[in-house]
Amino acid sequence: MFESLTDRISAALKKLSGRGVLRPEDVEVALREVRLALLEADVNFRVVKDFSERVKERAVGAEVMSSLSPAQQVVKIVDEELVALLGDAGVPAGLRYSPQPPTVILLAGLQGSGKTTTAVKLALLARRDGHRPAVVALDLRRPAAVEQLRLLAEREKVSFLSGEGPVEEIAKRSVAEAQRAGCDVVILDTAGRLQVDPELMGELVRLKQAVLVTETLLVADAMTGQEAVNVGAAFDQAIGIDGVILTKLDGDARGGAALSLRAATGRPVRFAGVGEKPTDLEPFRPDRMASRILGMGDVLTLIEKAQATIDGETAAKLEKNVRAGRVTFDDLLLQMRQLKSLGSLESVVSMLPGGAGLKDQVAGPQAEREVRRMEAIISSMTRAERAHPERIDGSRRRRIARGSGTQVADVNRVLKSREQMEQLMKQLSGGRPGRGAPDINRLMRRR
Repeated sequence: MFESLTDRISAALKKLSGRGVLRPEDVEVALREVRLALLEADVNFRVVKDFSERVKERAVGAEVMSSLSPAQQVVKIVDEELVALLGDAGVPAGLRYSPQPPTVILLAGLQGSGKTTTAVKLALLARRDGHRPAVVALDLRRPAAVEQLRLLAEREKVSFLSGEGPVEEIAKRSVAEAQRAGCDVVILDTAGRLQVDPELMGELVRLKQAVLVTETLLVADAMTGQEAVNVGAAFDQAIGIDGVILTKLDGDARGGAALSLRAATGRPVRFAGVGEKPTDLEPFRPDRMASRILGMGDVLTLIEKAQATIDGETAAKLEKNVRAGRVTFDDLLLQMRQLKSLGSLESVVSMLPGGAGLKDQVAGPQAEREVRRMEAIISSMTRAERAHPERIDGSRRRRIARGSGTQVADVNRVLKSREQMEQLMKQLSGGRPGRGAPDINRLMRRR
């Protein structure tokens, strides 16, 4: 989502490279490009003006740290101001639970913003935190809204509640029923409209009067740009919100809503929806998002996703083979499937430092197709062939190509890739540490 913004800001800051001192005219030229990049990303113009003034005030004449170049000093200042713009990095991320259960979370927003799917995603997040969640369908206006939430909840084995009558009465009964069932987190999925209107706000006001709500979170579609800021301000003024959940951050939105909402409403962005899967909801961490925008990656989030999705037993088996300098096709298949569980190649690469420059090479439709082709080739091998690739002769290669719908040349490339990886593993396993390669066994013993 921030790809264009990242490219523009990175290009602007590169112009300061090689400067011995931070002259006002140099900083102004770079900041002019940064301002244009932010405005083109649909960031509110008042937010852009305040942001650039703060950066300029800190950067011009700033004493350059001995460990940083002038360009790095400006990047550091821009990074700190971006964090301040996005929110408070010191505030704990994630859901805030009531000390006296149940925790009641009210989701508000316009129709089509993604409240229903977000309700189930929040429930799964609460369950990962050790709680027992329930979702309540209160959208009685949109056709099939109740059924949609029921199906999503059943698929993820989350308790589902609803009913008939005024929504405030349904909410009261559902919270009481959830308590009796042992659920300590209740998520209310409310109705939305195509636009903010008095009827919608009146319904939400009655809901908050009928039920003791722990948090009111606005679900806003990042694709709506500046309109998301207007919606956020309207909801906050009418019912009071505690934070924002930005959905569809994996889309083609320009990112302005994420950068403007905090400044325009005074309420932090708490979560980011980054995909359609039930697990595609991340706590919004301003420091990590600022790092992504500046093209410095987000390795911590990548590590957390890996810890949550990669099976420990499988990882141990792969490590054992790495130590032995042995790579089978079963190992490759496991690695590919675990990489896919982290998300698209593009999203994974974007979290690596400097990943923006690599995405054209290792991400995109062509790269995804290549991964699927490789997986099909490996899946067409017999168990013995995957374990002992040296047995794959010419006739076996032709059979594997037919079975995977590929060419023999494609099979040969996959075989060659495995051989190269195995040679690298042997080199790193201590066989040739004296030739400039690290001894991986010694490095692993240090852990």
